[in-house]
Amino acid sequence: MVVGKTKGFKWPERFATVGWTGLGVDLLRSWMPILSEKTGMKTQVIGTPDSVCRFRWLRFGIADMTAGGTTEVSQMLEGDRRYAKRDSGPFQFRAIWAQSKSNSGFFVRGDSPIKTVHDIKPGVRAVDMMRYLASQRILEAFLLWSGEIKDLEKEVVWVPANNSDHKAELIVEGKADVAFAMPSSPSIYKAEKNPHGIRWISLNSQEDPDGARRFLAVDPLIDFLPMFNGVDSCKGVWGSVGVSLQLTRAETDAEFVYNLAKWLGENWNLIKGTHPWNEWATRASLMEEIPHTFYPLHDGLVAYLKDLGLWTNAMERRNRNNIDLVTRYCKANQAAIEKADDQRMWVSSKNPEWVEFWENYKKELNLPRFKMFLNLEED
Repeated sequence: MVVGKTKGFKWPERFATVGWTGLGVDLLRSWMPILSEKTGMKTQVIGTPDSVCRFRWLRFGIADMTAGGTTEVSQMLEGDRRYAKRDSGPFQFRAIWAQSKSNSGFFVRGDSPIKTVHDIKPGVRAVDMMRYLASQRILEAFLLWSGEIKDLEKEVVWVPANNSDHKAELIVEGKADVAFAMPSSPSIYKAEKNPHGIRWISLNSQEDPDGARRFLAVDPLIDFLPMFNGVDSCKGVWGSVGVSLQLTRAETDAEFVYNLAKWLGENWNLIKGTHPWNEWATRASLMEEIPHTFYPLHDGLVAYLKDLGLWTNAMERRNRNNIDLVTRYCKANQAAIEKADDQRMWVSSKNPEWVEFWENYKKELNLPRFKMFLNLEED
């Protein structure tokens, strides 16, 4: 059947989604029942606090859709840290819609002596986010902004947190100095009500381009802008702002993706009020992100945008290049695993020999890191 011709299309019986335990699950549960009611599909929402599991479950068909932030997606594609496993590295995913436009930042207790990012010095107590790999990389980049810290292992006191609520409690109770968070999460709304309040550390890249360069050397996928969504204390303070996208597998039926995108584009009014984040789950958010993303777009979504007259030659060229780079990583990872097997090397993120082998193999192939683009004209 020709993609884009929806006559006779039947929705599948089941559509499973997976989100982060807490905010991600709440967001999915806000509109999945509406999708189910209007299409007849049985929808399922799965929750996990582990992004490695989310991508693995998507890859192997346990779930059909999950959201992907730029840092975590790049870590998956590059086989970074806990993604350096046999079944957790790069695979052929595709973007199908906008999840939302959101912001994140770094907060301290309201009475903290840390007023600016340049007050971050050796001895700072930072909330350890190793369970959340993307957040940990962003936090490490932040700690290097001022240039005062040279060794993250020796000069930072890492305070482990069990979950988002515990992270906020550590700051409020004075057991840690700084943490990375999304200011729209329930734990941050609660933290802001403590007697001392909370304060956000500005990351104004225009005023301090040298600090921004140190940050981006660790995580090149962050766009610095004033925050706009969440607790009152964050608004207007410079943090990370961006559009997150919903993802599926490349082999997901194109006609289904076409009709899902069409449904989301035409029925936003049904879901926009069910969760604050759904205000930006729009075609406008999707089109805002397309010039910047390194994610390949699904064929079904491309067909939908073509029918609307929104797809351009520049988008086609960028999308093809994005697919090509993801394919290079997938092939390289498989080849590296086969070489490791030949050497009887344990392919696991817990094996330093494999991690070093994989990192060196990427360098040998001259694989570029994934990055955000300024516009569709940028190579």
